[in-house]
Amino acid sequence: MANDDLYSVEVEDEAFRKLCGGNGLTLEGCVSIAEIPEHEGAFAIRDSKLGASSPTLRFSKAEMDDFFAAFSGDGAA
Repeated sequence: MANDDLYSVEVEDEAFRKLCGGNGLTLEGCVSIAEIPEHEGAFAIRDSKLGASSPTLRFSKAEMDDFFAAFSGDGAA
């Protein structure tokens, strides 16, 4: 059984990929995102400008689903 503490799981630096958008050519709106091993649909997200030194926020599949539902207007507040 996988550990439920997403912050106790090691996410390798090479697993992160940069996602940008929405602010022109400055790339200030970039984040890096990586799947968390052994936690399907869970992700670690960090500031791409800080790279490996950036703290990460970790979200479970359920939290990501709730976020996208709220963002798209499909979820109840």
